[in-house]
Amino acid sequence: MTIKGSKVGPNAQGVSAAPGEAITIAFDADRAGQLHVHSKPEQFVDFPAGTSSKELVIRTPGTVEIEEHDSEAVVAVVTVK
Repeated sequence: MTIKGSKVGPNAQGVSAAPGEAITIAFDADRAGQLHVHSKPEQFVDFPAGTSSKELVIRTPGTVEIEEHDSEAVVAVVTVK
């Protein structure tokens, strides 16, 4: 995902994953921030300013939105099945 000023992307990118599969999120951000993962249980992913990557695992099947917390922009919609 990319954060440049007030622009956050992508916009609701579709992603598919199996339950328990690791999802790698690449960041290119001009500020530190946090993702809010609307899974069960909910998860939070902190990221620093600059280029980095984090892994996320969703174990419960369903549709999960991932939003960038400060902007409330939905950057991904993960279908877990």
